Amino acid sequence: MRGFKKVQVVAALLALPSPALAQFGGGHSGHSTQWSFGGRIAFDELDAFGGCFATRQTGDALKLLGTEAGSNDEARVYKQLFSKEQYCLGNLSGLAVPWRYVRGAVGEGFYDRRVPLVAGMALPRDLPPAKVQSVMDAAVCYAGKNPADARRLIEATKPSTKEETAALDALWPAFEACLPPNMPKGYEFDTLLVRYRIAEALWRQGLVHSQ
Repeated sequence: MRGFKKVQVVAALLALPSPALAQFGGGHSGHSTQWSFGGRIAFDELDAFGGCFATRQTGDALKLLGTEAGSNDEARVYKQLFSKEQYCLGNLSGLAVPWRYVRGAVGEGFYDRRVPLVAGMALPRDLPPAKVQSVMDAAVCYAGKNPADARRLIEATKPSTKEETAALDALWPAFEACLPPNMPKGYEFDTLLVRYRIAEALWRQGLVHSQ
């Protein structure tokens, strides 16, 4: 049976030595205090970073979203962009998260901060399931067919909360309807990645924030 699976993301002031984590530093110096944290704070910091990067470093953010999600090209652009200090980390000296979530937070940042859709970034609202080849494609299909429920997920819930879990469980049948017939039955979808892909799809389909 296909379905969603829960994941955990960790944010830290110290870069964590794991190949599964993206590591990049802040744009502030002169601070020696070091600690790490996770849970709600981690998600809130990642959300704040994504919104800032989308609005304050829009050119770089568009370069990242201009790549195919989950591709080697995305990894290359990500490494290029985040090998330098990042103003949007604020007072943090560094942030360590699974690297694909950074793109996701930036994509949600574009939608949440109501950044106008840029020419060349638009995605169709009528992608058929037969053409779905990735989680991003499935999100595009789902958001186009169910814009109200997609908006409700992004606008009314926060990542890794009971409310988000309930919303994802409720939308699963409609999301599953966007999957191609040859999708493996045992495939599990990363809940946070699905959320982020839906947020990016809403923005790139020109489906503006409802509030």
